[in-house]
Amino acid sequence: MKTLFVCVTTAMLLAGCQSGPKSTDAASPGMINDGCPFSGEPVGDGAPTAAWNGNTVGFCCAGCVKRWDGWSEEQKNGFVSAQQ
Repeated sequence: MKTLFVCVTTAMLLAGCQSGPKSTDAASPGMINDGCPFSGEPVGDGAPTAAWNGNTVGFCCAGCVKRWDGWSEEQKNGFVSAQQ
């Protein structure tokens, strides 16, 4: 059962990064994060972004923006707080 959970979790993490261009530049000065909240891949100029409570969060691809949209307020606030 544990193995199944690990496999499903890994598949879900990777699924968010299957669409759209990847970013390889350093984070844009306006973004609060250097790495995608889901993949950890670098985010940079031209990366997809989302606004949250006055902050700009960068992502590696459009699929990860969709995953962000599905997060609860608590999850989003937790990620933003960890970046400051």
